[in-house]
Amino acid sequence: NRYIKIQFAMTSDSESESDDEEYNQGPDIFEAAADEEIKEDHWEYHMRKNMNDGAGDAVYRNLAYKAVCNCMPVCKEGCMNPYWMWTKK
Repeated sequence: NRYIKIQFAMTSDSESESDDEEYNQGPDIFEAAADEEIKEDHWEYHMRKNMNDGAGDAVYRNLAYKAVCNCMPVCKEGCMNPYWMWTKK
């Protein structure tokens, strides 16, 4: 009885791992919005970039300002309505 339970647990874990691999094949939230360009109305980015005589402040120098797709996994060909966030480089 104990052997059957362990074997069942092992097969259900391996099945869930294969489901995870299948799910992770698409683009992530950053890749889906990678084609977006930073527009002029993103005042925080431009303000931080132009601080210290154009050298940028600590946030601009140490973090990346990236577009993020907020409707993944629906957007596969590019994001229709991305939002922007500061993240580690």
